[in-house]
Amino acid sequence: MNYVLHMTELARWRTGTGDLEPESLHTDGFVHASPNEHTVLAVANSLYSKATEPYCVLVVDTMRLGREVRWEPAAPAAGQGVLEGVEESELFPHIYGPIPREAVVGVRYLRREPPGVFTAVDQRGPTAEALDLFPHPEGGWFKVTWRSGVTVHPEGYDGPRETASGLQFLLNRGDRCRWHRLRSAQLWSFDRGGPVLIELGGDGPVPEVEQRFTLGPHIEAGQHLQVLVPGGTWQTSRPLTGEENLSTCVTSPAFDFDDIEVADEGGTLHFPWQL
Repeated sequence: MNYVLHMTELARWRTGTGDLEPESLHTDGFVHASPNEHTVLAVANSLYSKATEPYCVLVVDTMRLGREVRWEPAAPAAGQGVLEGVEESELFPHIYGPIPREAVVGVRYLRREPPGVFTAVDQRGPTAEALDLFPHPEGGWFKVTWRSGVTVHPEGYDGPRETASGLQFLLNRGDRCRWHRLRSAQLWSFDRGGPVLIELGGDGPVPEVEQRFTLGPHIEAGQHLQVLVPGGTWQTSRPLTGEENLSTCVTSPAFDFDDIEVADEGGTLHFPWQL
């Protein structure tokens, strides 16, 4: 096997310039890696369930490492122990030396969904790559692009918030933004791609579809260039065609993960973690 997967903090990968030297290289003598995505998710959910920062997964070409790679049992002393969903006999690739950046041939992004479970190792498509978008807990891809810089103390919030913020939000073919609601009002604006269906589910304890809007470019056909979601209103969205949809969402007061309430299919409510 020429390729192994190494999970690391996104900030560590992006801010560094030299070889990657995780702490385990100094404490355990090697860099931990995984043979496949299934094992990466098992490691993430077993060992990093309380993590608050975003993580990425590096695709490492072992032929470019110039380091010894040994396939060995999980190392309990290093915190691996027994991983749920992974056979105890599973061997892990341990890299005995730093990872040169030129050995990293791909980057994947860990998707995390309420109530904090790592669910997928995702590869970005062309639009998400070009705009540097990241997996959103609600579904789709996003990036906060603007904050007002003006702070207020709005009634009903648990702390200060900036007056407004903007983010780019991408739904690919087959994606769905799960039922959720924000304390703040949110204005969707169509940017490009195909139409997206936005359903509003009222402001009760669980969502029940009350209104439907199509956000898209064809205003002559009744589509909307903008859709307003009042604060406290449940919403869900999905593309209506095989095209992706790129939109801008402006939120006031500003978007904050503490202000999201997410409903799963059974109606149970979860409050997401701090990213």
